[in-house]
Amino acid sequence: MTLTTPSLANVIAGEPVTAQGWNAIVSGLTALYDAVIALGGETLDVAVTRSVGTGASATTEPLPAADVLAEPLGEGHAVRALPPFGTRTAHLLGGLTDGTWRVHVQAPGFTAEVREVTIPRVEPLAVTLTVDGVQTPDLFGLGLRGALDKLRGLGIDADLVLDTTGREISRVAVPAEYVDAPVLAQLPAAEAVVPSGTGRVRLVVSSALRREPVVTMPSLAGLTLTEAQQALGKLGLRVGSTTFRETAPDQ
Repeated sequence: MTLTTPSLANVIAGEPVTAQGWNAIVSGLTALYDAVIALGGETLDVAVTRSVGTGASATTEPLPAADVLAEPLGEGHAVRALPPFGTRTAHLLGGLTDGTWRVHVQAPGFTAEVREVTIPRVEPLAVTLTVDGVQTPDLFGLGLRGALDKLRGLGIDADLVLDTTGREISRVAVPAEYVDAPVLAQLPAAEAVVPSGTGRVRLVVSSALRREPVVTMPSLAGLTLTEAQQALGKLGLRVGSTTFRETAPDQ
């Protein structure tokens, strides 16, 4: 019921209240009571969980990010639940009236569920959502080759791999120096839900250490240019730019 302001007349002290004015007050109070009663005083706890693990180790855990909406199958207005707060782990639906309600529960990355309940109801409504896609694994610390194999096994593709210097690393032919490079970051984060078969993950791995070969530079003093070139060539070096300068003969 929508509340409306009745027409109320102002009176002067000492003047009697007219029947019309009194009836307006009574009508306003009646409308107020009807509106408050229509809000309902019943509540319902909705325990929303998600499945974790598989097989014998499968369990459930609360899913506070879920959205819970109840709509009456009769007269009334839809009610959105309060998310868990304080020590509570269940969503709280308040202001429910007696009768049948349809409860919609949804969360990003999960299949939506619908339940019908009859109010009043003492026990909580338990709803477990199932993943609508694939959850990304925690890849932190894994070698790049192992991380890529784990993603492929779940039907997830790594569409970009970078090292900490910003260099892009091939996902198809992983360079030998990056095979065991540990994963330092992933996007999206672990346990995020991506579409099955088309999911994409980006990785950042540590940079590979590169060892540049070094040689001991020999003394070339007193050698001709040809002799110097030959000496450097044996060490894998070559002569760069050369400057010729005449020197005065010894007196």
